[in-house]
Amino acid sequence: MALLGKHPVLEWVVTRTLRSSEVDHFVLATSDLPQDDVLVASATGLGINVFRGSDQNVLQRIIESAEPFGAQAIVRVCADNPFVEPSLIDDLVGHFRANWCDYLFNHRPGLGLVIADGFGTEIFDFAVLKSIENRFAEPRYREHLTSAYWEHNDLFDVRWLACDAALADSRFRFDVDTPEDLNYLESLVQSGNITMASTAHEIMDVARGS
Repeated sequence: MALLGKHPVLEWVVTRTLRSSEVDHFVLATSDLPQDDVLVASATGLGINVFRGSDQNVLQRIIESAEPFGAQAIVRVCADNPFVEPSLIDDLVGHFRANWCDYLFNHRPGLGLVIADGFGTEIFDFAVLKSIENRFAEPRYREHLTSAYWEHNDLFDVRWLACDAALADSRFRFDVDTPEDLNYLESLVQSGNITMASTAHEIMDVARGS
C-alpha cells in the first residue's frame, strides 16, 4: 500500500495487469489475516475478484483461487512488480497457448533468459501445479510457488520467452522488496514522468537516462 507517485503499489500492479487482453479472469489471492483487509478493499475498489486463504500455504491459496473458474493455466503477477508490462503478459500467454508446457516465464533473468527484472510474468499448467502438493513434502514448496520448478527443472518442462533487445538488460531491476527499491522507483517516476500507462520501453529509457 506504499505510494509510488500518487498511487499505491498494488494499484499500479492491478491497473497495468488489467490491460492484458489474453487473461480471462483476474483475482487478487491474498491471506485471511486481518492485516490484509486493506488489500481486499483496494482490489475490490479496482474491480477485481478477491480470494483469501492461507498465509503460509501459498500453493493452496493459488489453487483454491483458480478452481472456481475452471482454470487450465494460471498467470501469476507478483504484487511487488508495479511496472509489470501488459504486452509482455499477452506475449507470454499467447506463446503458452501455442506451445503448452509446465511452466513458462519472462519476468526475471535465468536459465538463459536475459531481461530487466520486473516487467514480465509467469504462467503455470494448472494440473501440474496442483500435483506439486503430492510430489514434494517440504513446506518451502508450499510457501514459494516456483521453488519446485527452479530446483527440479529436470522434472518439469520449464521454458522461457525471449524479449526484444531493448528490454534484454539484466542490469536493471524494478521489483519492490526493500524501502530502497521503492525509493529508486519513486525517483524514476518523479524524474521521468512515468505513469501507470507508461510502457516498459518508456520506463527503460528513463532508467537508462537516470
